[in-house]
Amino acid sequence: MRLLRNPGDGKCLEHWAPYGHHCYYIHDSKEGVSWPDARHICQSFRTELASIHSRAEQEFLRNLNHTKYHNIWIGLTRDGNFGWGWTDRTAVGFLNWAPGEPNSAFHPGEVAENCVEMYHDGRWNDNNCLQKRNFICRHRQCMTLFMKCSSSK
Repeated sequence: MRLLRNPGDGKCLEHWAPYGHHCYYIHDSKEGVSWPDARHICQSFRTELASIHSRAEQEFLRNLNHTKYHNIWIGLTRDGNFGWGWTDRTAVGFLNWAPGEPNSAFHPGEVAENCVEMYHDGRWNDNNCLQKRNFICRHRQCMTLFMKCSSSK
C-alpha cells in the first residue's frame, strides 16, 4: 500500500483525493453494491463511508464524482431515534437534501428508505439500503505509514 504526500496535514492512500484534513475515494463500478456492502468495503480499508460537513466539502465531492452508472452512497443513515446520523459518529450539522427529501418512501414489497445516496448534482436522497449504488469512503489524513490514524473523524 503506497501513500502519497498531500497539501493537508498528512498522507492519503494512493488514488485517494485530499480535501482539508481528509482523503476521499469514490468507487465506480457498473454493478454497484448495497449500502451495507459499501460500508463493509470502506471498513476493510480502515475507513468509513463519507460524512459531509459543509457546502464546500459537498461541492468538492460533487466535482470529484465522475461515476457513470449510479448515484453514490454516503455515510448518512437513520439513527435509533428516527433521525439521521453519520456512521463515523460525527455531528450532523450540514444537510443537502434534494427537494421533497427525505421522504421515507415505502414501496409495497420493499424495505424503508433508511440509507442516503448522493445524486450527481450533489443533492441527497433517502433510499432502500439494498439498492445497488457506487459509494464514497473517507479517512483522516495520516502521518504514519501504517494508517493508524485512519479514523474518518
